Order: sequence, then structure tokens, then C-alpha cells
Amino acid sequence: MSRFLTKEFCEILQNIYSHERMMDLIIKLKELEKPRQYTAFADSTAWCEEILKQAGLSDVRRIAHKADGETASFDFIMPQAWDLTGRSTLEIVEPVQKMIADTDLSTIYVSEYCAPTPKGGITAELVDYAALDPEKPDCRGKFVFHRGYLPAQHPMYNKIAAAGAAGLVFAAFETITHEPDVPSWTNGHGHIGWYHLKEDPVIPVYCVSSKTGIELCELLHNGSVKLHGEMNTRIFDGEIYTVTATIPGRSDDEFALLGHLYEPFSSDDAQGFGVGVEIALMLKQLIDDGVLPQPEKTLRLVFSMERYGYAAFFANHDRRTLAAMSIDTVTCLSSEILNVPFLITQAPVSLPFFGDMLAEKVMNLYCQGMQWKFVPGNLSDDCWTGEPSMDIPVNWSHSTCNDGKNDYHHVDAPIFDAIEPEKLKQLVPMLAAFCGVLIFDDKAQFAALAKDLEALASHWLDLEKNRNAGKVVMGQLSKTDALWRNKAAELLYMGRMESFNRFYPGLVVPKLPEHWADSYYDTLPDRKLSDAEQRAKNLRYRNLRAGMPFSQVYVPSEERYPWTGIPELIWALLCPGRSVLDAVRLHDAVLECHTTDEQIDYYLSYFRFLVKYGYLEDVSHEV
Repeated sequence: MSRFLTKEFCEILQNIYSHERMMDLIIKLKELEKPRQYTAFADSTAWCEEILKQAGLSDVRRIAHKADGETASFDFIMPQAWDLTGRSTLEIVEPVQKMIADTDLSTIYVSEYCAPTPKGGITAELVDYAALDPEKPDCRGKFVFHRGYLPAQHPMYNKIAAAGAAGLVFAAFETITHEPDVPSWTNGHGHIGWYHLKEDPVIPVYCVSSKTGIELCELLHNGSVKLHGEMNTRIFDGEIYTVTATIPGRSDDEFALLGHLYEPFSSDDAQGFGVGVEIALMLKQLIDDGVLPQPEKTLRLVFSMERYGYAAFFANHDRRTLAAMSIDTVTCLSSEILNVPFLITQAPVSLPFFGDMLAEKVMNLYCQGMQWKFVPGNLSDDCWTGEPSMDIPVNWSHSTCNDGKNDYHHVDAPIFDAIEPEKLKQLVPMLAAFCGVLIFDDKAQFAALAKDLEALASHWLDLEKNRNAGKVVMGQLSKTDALWRNKAAELLYMGRMESFNRFYPGLVVPKLPEHWADSYYDTLPDRKLSDAEQRAKNLRYRNLRAGMPFSQVYVPSEERYPWTGIPELIWALLCPGRSVLDAVRLHDAVLECHTTDEQIDYYLSYFRFLVKYGYLEDVSHEV
């Protein structure tokens, strides 16, 4: 048995964990990043580099990446650099006079990467986006008001910017229950990927509180509204950085801890740096004290820009990354207030990993009494490397700030920004143990671990089969849908067991348990396929490029497809041995959702577009 999976070692890790040491790092990084500008990020990452050197870690590097809106890694075009250069404000001037956004009070009132106004600002009429034609919005020279959190409306931003809007004002009403008086930060309003590209039109963007949003709705209902906005920002060609370090092992093969930088909250994600460094300090102390030997595998810490920075890093990384754990918003106060569990995102069915089962083991030992649950992997955020061509399965440990009614993601208040110290006292040693198993255990210990986790995985498989059977009997699930859920469970089980061989080749020969063979779902479909489903059934694709489409690097700027939100997991499941319909049904089975015929046809049109520009090859004729 792994030493990390014993009560004795649990106590050792809990005793050497220093909450004060970690909090000092979190608070300092948040302070350094608070100005929210690239000139400040140069200083904050230089400080991160120095901290890693002081910790005695190896291979400490601070890597500069071009932030010019043109340089790409995989299919991610790094956005240009951005600075908030001075006080930026927004005020109502008619029919009342009232300041509604002021960066002297909080920089969250303005959105990252937004454009400046002319010197002295702009006075213009405010119009309601809900009253505009979304395809041809008549808003030239006007401020546009949008109800809701901005990133869900990427195409909207591009259309109103192209139409010559004076600016965009949005209010995230999802925060109104507990935090009506504060704005919600956003850093993404592009129409291709998360951010606008260099040639895209850009406008000023203000984030106002939900209470202010209600007031604007009432004023608009009663008549005309004029605003005066002054935005002091600059968009320029600059640099952004990755900071990395290791605890070297006997092998150059690495397990990576990921924590993204450049966001203005303790929870999101100064914790990523603080927790990552604390884990490294705990494990290094045990090595230095002779409690642990040199690791078998190398532990790699990587701190960078979410998605884009990791693309830039891994595009030039010359060592094999066996797997990774993303540390993002490990705790936030809203999870306590909303009574929602701590989450561990599983590695996706496109690239399964036994870390799912290991996470269950360490959570049950180190975090007794904590409310937590698994969520299925969908390759979102910094889990995107779970795409087969990237070959880095990722788990993600995080706290949710959403209970289905309220959402406090990025709200500028303690309900999101404050952390939960008692949870961290359990979660940080747990994450250290998770890393410890993967980098310290030798081949014999891995063989014992594989046997132990095989029993856990087999039990899970049995539960899935019984759950699906029960839903069929109750009329809650068709036999066809149950078949796909069982197929997804098969892939996850076999892939999880096979993934042991990433660490020690030849260790496991995966085999489905005997009880799995008595499934009765291999029947004819419950219904005739729709036309859209039939089209998807007859199409198969081969991925021609590493990574997934995001910024559309290989497409001429004037021909780029509007940001679509195509599910990453469907993309990751495309392969010559699987039809598009198979990929869709596996996606639906894992996420327990339903893709409509309209969505299928939309995806097929997008895939045809990707064939045209060399991302995919149509191999339907080969079957």
C-alpha cells in the first residue's frame, strides 16, 4: 500500500501543512495582481519566480510569451497586452445624475481588454440590447445595456462593436440575492475563443452591480437615458509569462500541478499559486528530512495564463507530462453560503485517468466529513489538454459558487473572494497526498495500487449498470440511451485501468469484469434515427492538428466562424473509428444531456468548415 494512503501519513502531512505560510503567498500575489495590468504582471511573476527559488525548487524559470494578438500556440492566439492607465468612470447624466462605476472604488467596474474612450470620455444615449435586432443592432454611437454575465454572450459583443456602439454596460443579475451592490468581473468578450483578436473591433466595457442594473432597467422603461463614460486603458503588444519549477525525480517524466495567474481574486486564482507552492514545500521538507526518498517521477509546477499560457508552455515543453491536476478556486465562501459541495472534475472519457479513483481514495481519507462530489470531465478551462492529441489527462479540484439559482463567480465581494481555512486544512494535505502517490510510489507500489483501485473501479462500473437499469425500468431512460451510458462507462473503466501504464509500461492489462457481460442493452434502437442523426452517423473525421480549435489560427480573419461553444468533448471524441453520432451520444451519455437535431446540424456545418481549413479530414469513405 502507498504510504500516502495511511492514517499515519495523513497526520504527518496535516501536521507539516502551514496555513499561515500559504496565506502569505496568496495575499501577496493578489496584492501584486490587483492593478490588473500587464505592467503589474511583469512584477508579480518576477516575485513568483523568486518565491520558487527561495523554496529551493529546481529548474525555476520565468518564460516570456508574446502578447501581441497574433502569436499562436496550438490553436490559441495570445491576446494583446492591456493596461488600465487611469481612473475610469461611468455615470448617469440624464434623467438623473449618479456615478455607477468608478475604478477608484474597484477596478472590477471595467472589463479586461476593453478599449479606451477618447480623452474626456463619451456622452451617449443608453439602449437596451433586448430591444435591438441581434443580427443587425442599431446602436452606432450609443451605449448598449445587457442583462447578464457577459462571457455567455460573446457573439453579441462583436456585433455591437462592429456596429459602432459607444460602449457596453452589463449587470450580472445572478448575484442579486446576496450581493446586489457590487460588480462582477469579466475578462473575456471575444467572438473567437475567449478574447477578441487583434483585428477585431473593440469598445469600452463597464460592469455595474445588479442593483444598478435594475435601476437602469427602470429608467429605460420610463424614457431615455444618457450616460457619460471615460475609459483610460491601452491595448498594446507586450509580454505575458509562465513561471515553472520542479521537484526532480529519478525519471524526467512529469506529473504537473497547474494554477493559473492574472485574475484579481484570492479564490480565482491566487490560491492556485499558494496551494501549489505549499504542496511542493511540504513534499520537499519530507525529502530533506529523510522521511521520503527522491521521487520516482518529477513534480512540475506550472503557473500561467488560463488556457492560453498553458498552450504556449506545452507547445515548447520537451518532457513528457504523464498527467496533471488543475488547482482553481479550491475554496470560496459562496460554496459554504450556498451549501454546495467541493468538486473534483474527472479526466474526460476521451483520455481517462486512474486519478479519478485515486482522488476518491485520498478524499475519503484526508477530508472526512467534507461534502464533495465528482463531476464528469468535459475539457473546460485548463482541462483542455485531455484531448487525445495533447495526451495529458487532467483532474480539476475546485469549489463551485453556483447553486442553480445564484451564481457568484467573479463577484467583487467576500462571498466569492474569501476562502475557507478549515477546508484548506483538509484539502491541501489531500492534494499533497494525491501528488505524492503519483511521483513517489515505485513500480511495486503502483502494482498494489492498481489492484486496489481496480476493485474500486469495478464497483463503480456495477453501480453504473444498476443505475442505468433502474432508470430503464422506471421509464426514465430509453434502452438506447442506457446502452450509450454503459458504453461510456466501459470506456472510462478500461481507460482508467490502461492509464496505469503511462507511469509504468506493461503494469496492467485492462479487462472488463465478468459481471459486465450480462448487460441486456445490446438491442435494436428504440426509435428510427432522425435525418440529422443519420447524417451524423455517416460521417467520420480524423484530427489533423494537435489541440482543439479555439482561435482559428489557420483561418483568414475575415472568414473565421463566430465563437460557437461547440462542446470540447465532442471534438475530442472524433476519430476514424467513431462516427460523429457516436461521439455525440458518448458526450450526451457522460454529461447526461441531450443534443438536439438542430445542434447536430450546427456541429456538422462547423466540422465542414474545419475540413476546409485543415483541422479535420473527412474519412467517411474509409469505413
